[in-house]
Amino acid sequence: MSEVILLGDPVVYRDDIKGFDHVGVVVQTGSSLHVLWNDETQPQVEIYERLRPARLDEVEAQCRVIRDTDYD
Repeated sequence: MSEVILLGDPVVYRDDIKGFDHVGVVVQTGSSLHVLWNDETQPQVEIYERLRPARLDEVEAQCRVIRDTDYD
């Protein structure tokens, strides 16, 4: 199930994409998203499918938090 990402939403890269732990804010929408990442002055063009909405704990920590999905 894909989640809707709107203008002004905090976002992070999906958990399966390694090495990108910053939280960004969507500043422009369209066929791609323009995201302003931590401490950057210019937004970067990002592909919608590579991002997910940031959770509240990630917004507060200002970094992506990867949760273990193995509950066995």
